[in-house]
Amino acid sequence: MKRLFIAEKSSLAQAVVAVLPGAPERKGIATKVGDDYFIPLAGHILEQAMPDEYLPDDVPLNKAGNKVWRACDLPIVPPEWILHPCDDKQATVNAIATLLPQVDEVIHLGDPDAEGQLLVDEVLMFVGNSKPVRRLLVDDYNEKKVREALATMRDNDEPQFRAWYRWALARSHYDWLIGLNTTRAATIRARELGYDGGPLTAGSVQTPTLKLVVDRDRAIENFKPILFFTLSAAFTHELGEFRANWKAGEEQGGLDDAGRLVDATIAQEVAVRLSGKAGTVTAYEKAERKEAPPVTLSLHELTMIAVAKYGYTGTEILDAAQALYEQYKVTSYPRTDNRYLYDVKHEDAPAVMAALAQNVPALAELIKGADLARKSSAFNDKKMEGHSHHGIIPTEGVADLSGLSEIERNVYDLIVRSYIAQFYPAAVFMQTKVEVTVDGECFRANGKTPVSAGWRDVYALPDEDAADSNADSGDDSASGKQTLPAMKEGDAASCRQCDVANRKTTPPARFDEATLRAAMVDLHKYVTDPAAKARLKEGAGIGTQATQASIVEGLRERAFLTPVKGSKTKFMSSSPARALIDALPGPVKDPAMAGMFKLALDAVASGAMTYEAFMERNVAFITKVVGQLRTAAMNLPVAPSVPCPKCKVGLLRKLKSEKGPFWGCSNFQADPKCTASYPDNDGQPDFTVKPKVKGKGFGFKKPVGA
Repeated sequence: MKRLFIAEKSSLAQAVVAVLPGAPERKGIATKVGDDYFIPLAGHILEQAMPDEYLPDDVPLNKAGNKVWRACDLPIVPPEWILHPCDDKQATVNAIATLLPQVDEVIHLGDPDAEGQLLVDEVLMFVGNSKPVRRLLVDDYNEKKVREALATMRDNDEPQFRAWYRWALARSHYDWLIGLNTTRAATIRARELGYDGGPLTAGSVQTPTLKLVVDRDRAIENFKPILFFTLSAAFTHELGEFRANWKAGEEQGGLDDAGRLVDATIAQEVAVRLSGKAGTVTAYEKAERKEAPPVTLSLHELTMIAVAKYGYTGTEILDAAQALYEQYKVTSYPRTDNRYLYDVKHEDAPAVMAALAQNVPALAELIKGADLARKSSAFNDKKMEGHSHHGIIPTEGVADLSGLSEIERNVYDLIVRSYIAQFYPAAVFMQTKVEVTVDGECFRANGKTPVSAGWRDVYALPDEDAADSNADSGDDSASGKQTLPAMKEGDAASCRQCDVANRKTTPPARFDEATLRAAMVDLHKYVTDPAAKARLKEGAGIGTQATQASIVEGLRERAFLTPVKGSKTKFMSSSPARALIDALPGPVKDPAMAGMFKLALDAVASGAMTYEAFMERNVAFITKVVGQLRTAAMNLPVAPSVPCPKCKVGLLRKLKSEKGPFWGCSNFQADPKCTASYPDNDGQPDFTVKPKVKGKGFGFKKPVGA
């Protein structure tokens, strides 16, 4: 049987070619192995048509030959979506069309996710394929795993793959509609108001993400600290001393809405009243606790850890993980949003550990200490339901890793240690909690004493404080490596000294990439409406784990995000970014709205909502947004302007020409068009000259009586 493998990228094609019998031969763009042909796509080779193809032929052209942007044409909604081969990919499309009649079936070798599904499916539809298609899912480039994938290929029409296709198709069409229509509507309105800067670009994920940063920055800049007071006491028990923090009672006076004590008089009164008084242990608990190792990493967790530990960007981390997967073949597919593994993956542990012993001999002792019979909670088939990828783990591949960059080496180390930890026992510690009452006032202290490190040895983590203060007290005086004496309920414990500490509330921290991406995922934490918060918890925020890095990188490249002085990782919004966010209507920039549309995409994928219903809903939404932008007030820097006396609608703005400055109407490219123009007279339009109203370009008539 002759087969045509259409691969998302060369590395995927090469991984499969490597396990097939026979020597590969180059046949132009294709590679032939036996009766099989392989063509890599290098990502999307088809692109969406731009608005000019959908607009009427009578729309005026600008100097570049493109159709002018007009409010009357918005929203632009394609009656049928048009795709074109990318400029440098026509030969690839032609090769696929030529080979299809020569083969018996097609093998879809896109990445095992929604985007990978779409980019191969759309090519097959574009060339009119009628041959049967099977789906090959490769998420591990190890030869053994590739052979297993070849032996378990599935029909490309299975519900899972149709769901992936619907999700990616709906997302691409929605992004086109909101991005291009909103950008045009906002830019047209800005020009009407005298703004002569570049286009006001907007995106379905980029803009809500930017608003998160702008809102955080303004919260920091408008922050006013609140003075409050905390109390802690030194207690004497017959078996030792300890410190504990005061907890306000339900009827306590002098508290603000957040439960903080803000009345200094009350704070001092309590401290004086309790110092030297006898108290009683009203609650005491000491129990052994076990802490299981964290399950394996998704791209999100990997990024969060690497950003915090090394200060890398999300793009750098993803590129490193991609190289480990594609080039070195020592880790599994990195663009995963799942942290669990199939149960059967546990059987691979001996081979994976043997490979690790060769790849990272520095970890030999940790590898030797792993109990391969131990099965952590990461191995769980039920947790894999509904996921196309498992967590990121090392593979059985052995490679020369001497050429790894520093970033690649550190990312690999994080992935390897996460995997090894699955075969170590739980960390064990003694958890102690004590409550003491003195003259009706309650004090609490916590203690945590390590017993055995378990999996923590794999990460070489420092011991946590043996005793932690209550997190909501704001008082560090009971922190530190405090050992709580053994007690029991009813014991006497006298308050030797009660102290007051002055505190001030602090503003929220600036975003870095890790915290911003966490905000994109945990979007419900930034929403106040209870119903919206509950619905957003069902989804996974905005963007995908594979696209969030490029979104943040894009905001940096557009100078919408700038570094915070004195920090290597934190950033803040720029002035142009804030102006853009202020100019756009609420629904376009609202992160909660973006999260709702992500949920709608999931509904399209599951079949709970049809593609047609999704698009109808979004066309209505975009139509409303465009309408709002037509009369929107925009807080953008604009050049001086005056009302146009000819059309009575536009604004005259000072422009430049080869002959010098002049004043032209902002409706020059509008419909109807206004060609009024006036010479400049010391920074003002000279109305003693009649405007030229016919012909092309700007010109002037001699003043009357000249």
